[in-house]
Amino acid sequence: MTAPPLGRDYRLLWSAAVSSRFGDALRTPALALLAAALTRDPRVIAAVAVAGHLPPLLFGLLGGVYADRWDRRRTMAAVDGLRAAVVAALAVAVAVDRAGVVLLLAVAFLLAALGTLFDAASFALLPSVVPAAALPRANGRLQAGTAVAGGFLGAPAAGLLFALAPAVPFTVDALTFAAAALLILALTAPGTPPARTTATARSRTSGSGGADGTPQSTHRKIARG
Repeated sequence: MTAPPLGRDYRLLWSAAVSSRFGDALRTPALALLAAALTRDPRVIAAVAVAGHLPPLLFGLLGGVYADRWDRRRTMAAVDGLRAAVVAALAVAVAVDRAGVVLLLAVAFLLAALGTLFDAASFALLPSVVPAAALPRANGRLQAGTAVAGGFLGAPAAGLLFALAPAVPFTVDALTFAAAALLILALTAPGTPPARTTATARSRTSGSGGADGTPQSTHRKIARG
């Protein structure tokens, strides 16, 4: 039996998540290349890399909490709109030769922190986009798409674009985030689950959630499933 299509909203969500992840994967090596062009101190170059990897460790659980509380569609659109603005500003700074190491550290940390919230919201939004029976298939395709964009395409593209001009990969990165924000805004699915579903989830998880009965993050349940 042929599985039913996942629908327009899922295609929009998938495209937004993959575009956003490609932007992340493009930016990380581009920041390292730019840091290496600004300084020969390996400690500084390593610090830029660390700044981009700390936020998921520091804010991963917190991102899941707020993804459960806030409207996920608006959160994702706002996050990627903000990331587009930040990276566009960095691209301008690089183009006019005003980018310094401190700016790179701040940008790397801020964008990774925002990305943690975006990822949590994207997986938490999935149950509002596809039927429950289609969640395993939808989640698998979403994870596969982001893995390919983040693990295979970003780094080679960053090297090629940086060779054209140091500002180019950051310009493209800003465009990927802007595109993702527009795709998310085009969704018709609600950004939060229905009130009855939320109340039911709270009653079922009151013994296994936090001390105040707060439900576990939806995106973590999907990832484990």
